[in-house]
Amino acid sequence: MAEARRVDAAEDEPKTRRKTREATVENSAFRPLHERMREDIISGDLSEGSWLKTHDLAGRYGVSTNPIREALHQLSGEGFVVLIRNRGARVRMLDEPFVRNIFDIRALIEPYLIRLFVEQASEADIEEARSFQRQIEAMPRDQVVLDALDEGFHGVMYGRHFNHEALSIRQRHGEVVRALARRHPASPARRLAMIAEHQEILAAVERHDVEGAAKVVAKHARGAERHLIERMRQGRPA
Repeated sequence: MAEARRVDAAEDEPKTRRKTREATVENSAFRPLHERMREDIISGDLSEGSWLKTHDLAGRYGVSTNPIREALHQLSGEGFVVLIRNRGARVRMLDEPFVRNIFDIRALIEPYLIRLFVEQASEADIEEARSFQRQIEAMPRDQVVLDALDEGFHGVMYGRHFNHEALSIRQRHGEVVRALARRHPASPARRLAMIAEHQEILAAVERHDVEGAAKVVAKHARGAERHLIERMRQGRPA
């Protein structure tokens, strides 16, 4: 399995980026409604803090109100929408306090998740994570591609954990973090730091150093938090 996933990242990255673009321009009528709405939130077409009126959204997307309500509940679960009793739905403000809350939780959950992987990881599992790392080290220019590879790297380590509630929380928060990363792409310096932190994680896993891996994962989450907040501040209007 690891061999099948191993690719020459320098050759594959343009192809991956092209597929990403093709998926983006694909006829939106064939995409799930909540994904179309999520993209409009990420792009700012549905602006942060705005109220989402069911009938207006039904007209915008050419559907009835029931699918809109279902999509709003889905987006609420992902963290993009806030449902307020007796008032309706509102696009969440993806501001610094919210980002800090997300990373506070990630800095607790991810060390917990990796402990089991370090205890049980086979050489094939480690090689699968290495294959993602090699592609990351090729420094893909596209932030969406980088995020997908990063999620693949961590998914190898967390994805088979028995605690599905913890995995679900991490996944929901990950959707928001990846959306913000598309608005505020990682700097070259942060990409290099991410590569170094991944190498530290792999080294700890290979040593079967449970607490060492947990410590590096927590540091990795905090590094991502600091950088994202810095980029958000830089992107604010003067």
